Amino acid sequence: MSRPQTVGATTDTARYVAQIGIDHAASTLRTLVSAPGALAELNSVLAELDASGTAVILHDGTPISVGSRDVLAEIESTVARHFTAMVSVPNHRHGTVVLDETTVDGSTAASAGCAAIVAVGGGTIVDLGKVLSHRHGVPLVVIQTCASVNGFSDPLSVLVRSGTKSTVPTAWPVALLIDHDVVAHAPAALTRAGFGDAAAIWCAPADWYLACTLGMDTEFDSDVLAVIGAAAERLRDAPSLTELDLEALLDTLTYGGLGIGVTGTTAVVSGCEHLISHLIDMAAVARGTDHDLHGAQVGVAAVISAALWESAIESFDALAIDVDDAVTPIPDLESSVIGAWESIDPSGRVGEACARNVATKMARWSSARSELDDFVANWPDHRRALVALLRPAADIAADLAAIGAPTRFSQLTPPVDRETVRWIMRTLPLMRDRFTLCDALLVSGRWTDEFIDRVLDRAAESGGGL
Repeated sequence: MSRPQTVGATTDTARYVAQIGIDHAASTLRTLVSAPGALAELNSVLAELDASGTAVILHDGTPISVGSRDVLAEIESTVARHFTAMVSVPNHRHGTVVLDETTVDGSTAASAGCAAIVAVGGGTIVDLGKVLSHRHGVPLVVIQTCASVNGFSDPLSVLVRSGTKSTVPTAWPVALLIDHDVVAHAPAALTRAGFGDAAAIWCAPADWYLACTLGMDTEFDSDVLAVIGAAAERLRDAPSLTELDLEALLDTLTYGGLGIGVTGTTAVVSGCEHLISHLIDMAAVARGTDHDLHGAQVGVAAVISAALWESAIESFDALAIDVDDAVTPIPDLESSVIGAWESIDPSGRVGEACARNVATKMARWSSARSELDDFVANWPDHRRALVALLRPAADIAADLAAIGAPTRFSQLTPPVDRETVRWIMRTLPLMRDRFTLCDALLVSGRWTDEFIDRVLDRAAESGGGL
């Protein structure tokens, strides 16, 4: 059901706060309006900042319009009523912003002394806005113009450091305005990408449950997942992109970001599928080539992740994890990690950084024997819990295909070739300090080329894969 064509900032903010449980002692987010016409709230939001000086309007230079309306001009005019407006476009090619050290440090210097940041656009620009807000200690107002990722509503930013993607704590916005009229006019590719990012709710929570059950992450929060899942339920079985419920997509992404913020972990909606997307990015950056939109990659990877879980559950059904073997340190693991990264970074810097991450993860794993004992002893119960958190790979692929989103690596722009996919799959547990299903398969001796082939074959049978 569509929401009324009116905006009530207090009511809308209260709805999100009540659903997801934002703690205002820990969050600066005070206004969240997601509705047609939400941009009309910008004037009152800026007035409530009670600040003066220069406000930096951050965007990527891409024109934003709704019919004959010039949205960027409207925003600049509104900001100019309250501040000295300074427009900052942190790139030279429209729409292309990479948050590496050069971009972030350059934008920090250019915005020094500002009184506020107004970030307008997609996820990368908003991530940069969060960094600048955090570094300068000034309020951030986010104007979301597309439904591309869930990162608009969380206090984290994804940055590229020494060629490696990492998620770092930055700042909550004080206000998030999501004008459905503006979002509806965003390029279709961005909306498809948003659906791909949202699809992570159908596989990532299983990774989080596994990590929490094995003592490798904090307490599992089923209440937060229920809110995100209820919104995502309205996304299922859309027959086409034009018939996709845009409000449901925006709610799924917004609640996903808020869920990350209130739990303090991206694991809520980020599991193996996001690791796959990050590895695609890192391989492309190392080779000096382009990669597809984050959400497009996550959608393809969600099919893989669901197929991975289906294959793993079959494997655990057939043969229980040997606890003694699983907690025994893996020989020469550091060398294996460094070696895995040599093909994209011969300098060894990325491999050494990833080796440190993996060492941290395995140090925690060395203390998880009792949790693993319980997991193995009560596998039927855990199996039921995991299955309840997953959608079949075939269903995810069908929903992606129906809206014209890619389901296979070969359908991404540019395509990801077979050898890169195999490198990605082998390297999944050799990157970060977060524990996911691929780590459980690694320590139990199942993460082999043969197993990876079975996963890719299952994904292909489901409409995804290579």
